[in-house]
Amino acid sequence: MYKTGLIRILFNFQARNKNDLFLHYYNVGKLLSIANKVKDRLYIELINYNNKDFGNHLLSPPNSSPILNSNNNVIKAHKLYNDIFVADSRLFINKDKLMEFDDDKSPSTIVRENIEPLKNLENIFFNYYQILYNANPRLDVSIIPLELLDHNNNSLYSPPNSSPFHHHHLKHIKTPIDVLFVDSLDKEAQAKELGSVNNDRLVRNQIPIKNVETVDQDFFYPKSYFDPSLIGKDIKKWNPPFKGVVLGGTYDRMHPGHKVMLTISSLICSEYMEVGVTDNSILKKKKYSELIEPFEYRSEKTQNFLQSINPNVEYNMLKLVEPYANTMTSKRLECIVISPETFSTAIKINEVRRETNLKPLEIYSISYFDTHHQGEDFKLSSSYLRELDFKAMQKEKEQQTEKEQQK
Repeated sequence: MYKTGLIRILFNFQARNKNDLFLHYYNVGKLLSIANKVKDRLYIELINYNNKDFGNHLLSPPNSSPILNSNNNVIKAHKLYNDIFVADSRLFINKDKLMEFDDDKSPSTIVRENIEPLKNLENIFFNYYQILYNANPRLDVSIIPLELLDHNNNSLYSPPNSSPFHHHHLKHIKTPIDVLFVDSLDKEAQAKELGSVNNDRLVRNQIPIKNVETVDQDFFYPKSYFDPSLIGKDIKKWNPPFKGVVLGGTYDRMHPGHKVMLTISSLICSEYMEVGVTDNSILKKKKYSELIEPFEYRSEKTQNFLQSINPNVEYNMLKLVEPYANTMTSKRLECIVISPETFSTAIKINEVRRETNLKPLEIYSISYFDTHHQGEDFKLSSSYLRELDFKAMQKEKEQQTEKEQQK
C-alpha cells in the first residue's frame, strides 16, 4: 500500500443527458479499484474534457449482468453508477426547489441564474468524495478540477510550456506523491505520462513520483474516446459570478461535506474571499470539544485546500469568536455560502445590511446529502468523526490497561 497517490480522471462539464453520464461509470470503477491501495492521501485531478463525438466513442456500461462478472469492483461500479448518477433526481431538479434557502426580501438573482450547473458540479464532487469515503473512511481525498475555471478566457491552469495533458499539477500541495495511477498497460505510454507529470513537478521544485500502477482494466477509457491533444479545446469553461464571497465554519477533521462547500465557494469567486474559522474558545459546548483540532491547524488546512481549487483568489482567513465577523459591514462581499442550518444567520446579516444601506448578500446553500450508503437521515459531521476517534482512543486505553494487568 502506498502512503500518497495521484490519479487523473475526466468529466464533462457540458453533460446534459443520460448518455453523457457514461463517463461516471468508468470513473467510479477507477476510484473503487485504487481506494484501498493508498493509505493516507489521494489527489484526484478532475479534468474538464469534451469529445465532440462523445456518444459514438464512449461505451455504455457492459450490457451483460454485472452479477456474472467475477470482478467485484464491476458489480459495485454498476450499482453506484445506476443508483447515484442515473437515478439521482438531483441532476434534474427544478430551480425553485434548488433555491429554497433564499432571502425573500433580497432574492439571489445571480445564484438563480447559475444554480443548475452549480448543483450539477456539487453533485459530482460530493458523489466522488462519498464513494471514496465509503470505500476507505480514513483516506484523505482532495479533488482538484482542471480546465474548468475561466478568467478573461485564460485558463487558470495552463503554465507556459506545459504538456497538453498536464496543465496544472497540485501547485499549492507540497506533499510528496508515491504513485501515479494510469489506465494503460503499455510501458512506453506509462513512462511518457509519468515523465510529463515529473517534468512539471521539477519545475515546481517538487519530488518526482517514482511509481506507476494501472487501475482496473475493466475501467480503462476507450482509446477512441480520449485524445490528450483535445484537452482545453472545444470545452465550456466556468466563469465565477462573484468577485467577493464569504463563508464560515469549524472545519474540524475536514470531511467530504466541508470539501464540497469549500470547492463550490472557490468556483463562484474570482477575486476575494473571507473565510471565518471558529476559534476553539467558543466550541466548548460541542460534543467531544477537547478533541477539536487547534485553530491554526484548521485554518491553514482550509486555506491550502481552497488555494488548490482556485489559486487566483485572495483568501482572508479570519478567527471567528462570534458568527458575523465582517459580513454586516464589508463592501467587498457579494455572496455568502451557507449550509441549511446557518440560513437564519444569513437572513440576519442581510437585515442589518439593508438597514445600513449596504447591498444584501446573495445566498448559496450547499445541499445536504443523505444517501443510502450510510443509512437514512445520516449526515456526516465532524462530531461523528470525533466520536469515532474518542472510541478508538478508549479502546486503545483499555487494551493498554489489559496488557499491564497481565504482566
